[in-house]
Amino acid sequence: MKGIDTCARIPDAQKLKANGLAFVCRYLVPEFYDKRVTAEEAAEILGAGLGLLLCWETSASRARDGAKAGALDGEKARKCAEALDVPESAAIYFAVDYVPPQHDYDAIEYYLRAAGVACGPYGCGIYGPYAVVEEMVRRIPTLYVWQCVGGSGGIVSASADVYQYQWQHGDEAEALAEILGYSVDMNTCEDLQKAGMWLPESKKPWYADDMRWAAERGLIRDGRPNDPLTRAELACVLRRLCEGSEDVFDEDQNRPSGLLSDD
Repeated sequence: MKGIDTCARIPDAQKLKANGLAFVCRYLVPEFYDKRVTAEEAAEILGAGLGLLLCWETSASRARDGAKAGALDGEKARKCAEALDVPESAAIYFAVDYVPPQHDYDAIEYYLRAAGVACGPYGCGIYGPYAVVEEMVRRIPTLYVWQCVGGSGGIVSASADVYQYQWQHGDEAEALAEILGYSVDMNTCEDLQKAGMWLPESKKPWYADDMRWAAERGLIRDGRPNDPLTRAELACVLRRLCEGSEDVFDEDQNRPSGLLSDD
């Protein structure tokens, strides 16, 4: 299946559908970025029966700033997704939009790990060229992968859920841009659901409101909605609720670091 990515807002998603496209890749970023996807645009895309891939990118090499940057970006991305009412079945891809030297790889790994925790319950993905996506998925096997054509030397990763095979100046991209009225890059994806796209039929999980309530109060820090609860974790929850209910629920108090976590 083919799709596009673009910085432009989609004025007529039905035109994409009519030209044989199955999905759109757009930017999930704060409102002061012109390239951000809006709620109205997302509704238009989904209403046309198209999948929507969400990508966080504020600067090309942000990921080399490491874990602290990843935690900040992951939290911001999660809040942007929640504002759009993105279902928890979707993933957020974090851009590594340059060809990083190997000495950047550790920092990129730490960035992605921190972003993945902070953007929970959404899945975490990487956008980038061949070598770095190969290395990151080796280090973090749960990553979603969107590989870009630039810097990849014509090699396609076997782990790529989405592959951007042509930039906007390619023949196919330019022909489509002529029809649409804005520049696009061309992509392909075999399985939109496996790639963590926001799909038209996606529904909010039955537990979504409860998980969000618990996260806002510091009761759950890292999502994991489908993981089993251990007896030790249950004991921790019960004791905190019984002995420190005011600390847990009072918005004016310091919130606990999290009752359920991987610590």
